[in-house]
Amino acid sequence: MVTPVNPIQGRVTVVNIRLRFVIVDFAFSQPPVLQARLGLYRDGQRIGEVRISGPVNGTSIVADVLSGEAEVGDLVRED
Repeated sequence: MVTPVNPIQGRVTVVNIRLRFVIVDFAFSQPPVLQARLGLYRDGQRIGEVRISGPVNGTSIVADVLSGEAEVGDLVRED
């Protein structure tokens, strides 16, 4: 029996540069737990790190940008 792997990954939909947070949509993945640290990726390259902080609204979750500079469309996933 083969069990499919559903990695935790989402896309950045909103960026607030001044307050250093993003909103990430996890519509096609299971949502991460609060306080999880996930990598921030652009074009396959790791460019930073975020921490899931909430609140949660449907499939969208707020995350604090810990390092790097996020842009809309960046991938957020487990390392």
